[in-house]
Amino acid sequence: MINPGITGTKRLLDARLNYRKQWVGYDGAPTTVSLGLHSRFLKGKMGAGLYLMQDKIGPFKQTNIGASYAYHLRFPDCELSAGLAGNFTKFTLYGTKMTLHNNQDASINQFITNSTWVTDASAGFYLYNDRFHVGASGLHVLQSTAEFYKNDTTKKGIIKYATQVNFTLGYNFAQNPDYIWESTLYGQYVKGAPMMLDYTLRLHFFAQAFAGISVRLHDAIALQVGYTFFDSYQISYSYDIQIGGLRKYNSGSHEIMLSVSHNIFKTKKGKDNSKFLNQKYQYLI
Repeated sequence: MINPGITGTKRLLDARLNYRKQWVGYDGAPTTVSLGLHSRFLKGKMGAGLYLMQDKIGPFKQTNIGASYAYHLRFPDCELSAGLAGNFTKFTLYGTKMTLHNNQDASINQFITNSTWVTDASAGFYLYNDRFHVGASGLHVLQSTAEFYKNDTTKKGIIKYATQVNFTLGYNFAQNPDYIWESTLYGQYVKGAPMMLDYTLRLHFFAQAFAGISVRLHDAIALQVGYTFFDSYQISYSYDIQIGGLRKYNSGSHEIMLSVSHNIFKTKKGKDNSKFLNQKYQYLI
């Protein structure tokens, strides 16, 4: 959903259900629910995926369904994946949830709920092996426009999507294979907003459990834990401790993720036939 270039890079049939409740106690704070599924085919040369996401914030709700595709180029010790994604978004505005500075504002109708459909696209690349990854993506590359009150000639509500640029840089290192350190830097830039930087350090134990910490510049510190069951099922939890300007008005953010990663590349004898085994490691969004 953030970088379509990741589609199919895990060499697994990978499904993830994610729920995030942000800024608990803050009226109108964001709530996000997402479901994603992706895999690869044609002997790993291509990847495809589907995703659903719903995001609520204040008087707005966005529900979108999307599909992604990626083409994979193999090199001796790494792989490059380039991907594209498209989605349809139902963008809803709840007038009854809006508080106006000027109650006589003629451009807003507080007595109706209005929805519109928006088409959108994204693109990205991902270079990786079992030790490192580097990726970049652009969301809302079409800079689509959501138009409300289409049937009301006295009002015209226009919201234009801004292109969002993301990048990731990560490295896994270990002297003992039972204890693997995962280090990741994530950045996000949108015109007109402060740049976001997020650094995460995790320790994986025996390829079954992990614990970690993230530092989000000028915003929050996140504590994370996760556990894997039966080699294919994982539950992860993250709690954000606010350190920014809103820290006095909320009690943190909660995020939980359930994932199922089925290894479809095992041989009949049960031997793992995939190239980069450590690619099951993933950071929370």
